[in-house]
Amino acid sequence: MITTILATLKPFLIKGANVAWENRNQLMLYLKTKFWKYRNVDIRFSISGLYKIKIPDTNKYLLVLNRRIENQLQPVGGAYKRYGDDSLFNKWGYKPDNSKNGLDVDERSSSDLRFMVKGKHCVDVLDWFDTGNERELDPKREFNEELLDTGILDSDIFQNFHHKRIRRFSKNLIWSDFFSCYEILIYDIFELIPNDLQKKALAELSKQKTDLSKGFAIVDCDSIEQLRLVENGNQISRVGQHTKLIINKDF
Repeated sequence: MITTILATLKPFLIKGANVAWENRNQLMLYLKTKFWKYRNVDIRFSISGLYKIKIPDTNKYLLVLNRRIENQLQPVGGAYKRYGDDSLFNKWGYKPDNSKNGLDVDERSSSDLRFMVKGKHCVDVLDWFDTGNERELDPKREFNEELLDTGILDSDIFQNFHHKRIRRFSKNLIWSDFFSCYEILIYDIFELIPNDLQKKALAELSKQKTDLSKGFAIVDCDSIEQLRLVENGNQISRVGQHTKLIINKDF
């Protein structure tokens, strides 16, 4: 009888063990923030969506200049925005980014998912984020602002486009020297799926001579790995660390 019961339960026990292993990082985060030293520590969240925009038939990618960090190229995209009222976030005692503990807030960055909460609320934030309620679900707004509104891409050609989400990358409770706090970083990576006309436009864009005053550059895979864009032996721009995510690397 016992042998039969164990044989019946074995697949479920194995599945449970696999699920526990796959979610081990989440489990550790839960324990650290609910019961351990991080419970009453301010934790900064930065939650973003990024676009992988590959030039057809090459190993090169379209990057744009960061509007806040001087001379840094990075993928199109940025922090998601949240919608609705502040009641839930106020319940968690959130603090929006400011010039002391983050990137500050202006008209364009208002309601960005960059903020602080006490550690004990971290899992609540992640659970809320996973529901997709009252927040952006993709970085199309940033695509429009960074590429169409600036004229880098033709809005008539790229006003409508397809994409797919290819991965999610996260780092939990890492120390930031820049912000002097612990952070949880989450990035959703989306890949642009261009049609034939859009492929042609991207190929034509890649033929332009590099001119950072235009706000973008076409950067190859090696430069992304090295986190710098070099021309004629001189570094002309940094490349943000998180750019590695669009070439299936971590940082």
